Amino acid sequence: MNVFRGKVVKAPFAVGSKSEHEAIYLQSNKRRYVLRRVGGNAFYDPELQKLVGKTIQCHGVVTGYTLLINDWTAVQ
Repeated sequence: MNVFRGKVVKAPFAVGSKSEHEAIYLQSNKRRYVLRRVGGNAFYDPELQKLVGKTIQCHGVVTGYTLLINDWTAVQ
């Protein structure tokens, strides 16, 4: 598990494709990751929705463009 820090934002994903939808991302200093919670729904996760606009620190694993997290803390 690695530690990541960044702002949680909501933005379009896969624009122009059949998979197009609003996704929740972690925008770090290095790049933007699609944010997923272990055990959470891939298309709508109410726990991640609550984090939009906040800066968090989390533990997770990157798989492709997705950051799979299991815990997080809001930071200032």
